[in-house]
Amino acid sequence: MGKGRVEVKNKSIPWYLIGALALVMFGYILIHDLAGGSLFSHSVYDSYSLQAGAWLDGRDYLIDGQNYTWLELAVYHGRYYVSFPPLPTLPMIPMVLIFGQDTPSNMVVVVYALAALVGAYMACRAMRLSDMAAAIWAVFAVLASNMLQISTNGGVWLQAQTLNMALLMWGAYFTIKQKRTASIVMFALAVGCRPFSICYLPVALIYFLWTDKDLRVKNYIAPVLSALLIGVAYGWYNYIRFGNPIEFGHNYLPEFTRAEYGQFNLRYLSANLRNIFLRPIKLLPSGGLDLPMFDGFMFYVANPFFIALIVRIIKDIRSRVMPLPAAALCVGLIINLLLLCTHKTFGGWQFGARYTIDLIPYAFIYILISGRTKLSRLDEFLCGFGLLFNSYGAMKMFTI
Repeated sequence: MGKGRVEVKNKSIPWYLIGALALVMFGYILIHDLAGGSLFSHSVYDSYSLQAGAWLDGRDYLIDGQNYTWLELAVYHGRYYVSFPPLPTLPMIPMVLIFGQDTPSNMVVVVYALAALVGAYMACRAMRLSDMAAAIWAVFAVLASNMLQISTNGGVWLQAQTLNMALLMWGAYFTIKQKRTASIVMFALAVGCRPFSICYLPVALIYFLWTDKDLRVKNYIAPVLSALLIGVAYGWYNYIRFGNPIEFGHNYLPEFTRAEYGQFNLRYLSANLRNIFLRPIKLLPSGGLDLPMFDGFMFYVANPFFIALIVRIIKDIRSRVMPLPAAALCVGLIINLLLLCTHKTFGGWQFGARYTIDLIPYAFIYILISGRTKLSRLDEFLCGFGLLFNSYGAMKMFTI
């Protein structure tokens, strides 16, 4: 792995990226057309628009006495609160000012997915991949996965995950470009979408320290302070709502207040691991498929990018070549996965194992910095399979 700043000298028009974005956008139009023309519709599960409206009214809670029973709302001292990390509320503020509560939230998640695609492409170009290879790797990582399905619905859970992916992919780009502060800011902001994205922060710092030719404390003051300020903002918001700087509100969901072992517990670990590694998709006698809708099934089937990662890890182990940042990425991925698996559920009413897309940027960065970026026939097959299977999944979820 080369050290120091990596520059892309080819400034030609990125035709493959433009083509990929056009095809992807056309794909979203087709999927939403099959769903009845819902691309610019408002999702009834969009809690973030409700929260944006509350913020504009000067409240940190939703309207007194009004419970949206179909949403996952925290109940605290008789008031209802959005129980998810707050960052995705910020982009919805201008949307609420323009459209009122009837925001086009289905389109918002499409924008986040496209932003993630561009971030992944830019990271590839920063490693001097060709326009075509960068576009293929970006599509493979971002859309040949459960991201394709979740980016068709503007529900609260899916807004958080798609924005998280966009921030992580741009964080990957800034990391490779040695833009320390921008990188750390992206990863810290992602924590406000998916709290366990905090695992990316130490991995990024390890990468910077490993590649830094001029180790000076002053080089890391701005990145660290930026992360701390963002963390303080999250903590302050949690404290004014729930009196606890690390409580986003999930522990006050009725589902978890009634749970014997709460929201997170090591007792959930083994069952979740078994589901996402071994739980199969069954072929029915009729020729149909039996797809588990709760707690996930074999995540590497719906997200085959991880198979590309495993192939490269095996090659690196055999070659006895795994630099410290690559090892840190593996450790970060494993820790993040284990933390996710201590959750009472591993996602409900879903296609695949959508929580695991939070881990794709680890795999993506690993492949880039390992130097094993040549697309093999297996990679091309996995990309095609992932796009096909998740396109099916997106349409399937609209029909259930």
